[in-house]
Amino acid sequence: MHTINWENIDEAQDAMRDILFAYVEMVDKWKGFGHDVLTGSFDPYKYIDVESEIEDENMLTLLRAGSAIVLLCGIYNLWNESEDINHPFAFRLRDAVMAKRLWRFPDIEDVILGVFERKLRWDDLWLYENLPAIYERYVADYFEQLSKRR
Repeated sequence: MHTINWENIDEAQDAMRDILFAYVEMVDKWKGFGHDVLTGSFDPYKYIDVESEIEDENMLTLLRAGSAIVLLCGIYNLWNESEDINHPFAFRLRDAVMAKRLWRFPDIEDVILGVFERKLRWDDLWLYENLPAIYERYVADYFEQLSKRR
């Protein structure tokens, strides 16, 4: 598990920047999940269950939830582009769920596990139908909460 401290805070801030860029693209371009959302170059597995020596709950919330959303963007892309979900990216994500690294996000865990239980293929719209609630809860609500902080 990764821990943020004053020596690596710049890298965490870069990850936050990538997450925010992805969130803005999701809102502006897709109004939800869409194909090839630009998710930046950070490693979401590094931040999915990150801890911090710096007291900043807003930073931790964005990094953790944003990492989960970026991973879902990856599954969404794989679903759009592939014949099936059998891919190393998907297996790594399944392993992270099985290791309980996404425990803070049971709804996202359920969607990821559903992808594997269904052996999701491109012609199965189950993922498409189950992502709007995730988008609303983590992306749209993030911006709504920010707007209330005036």
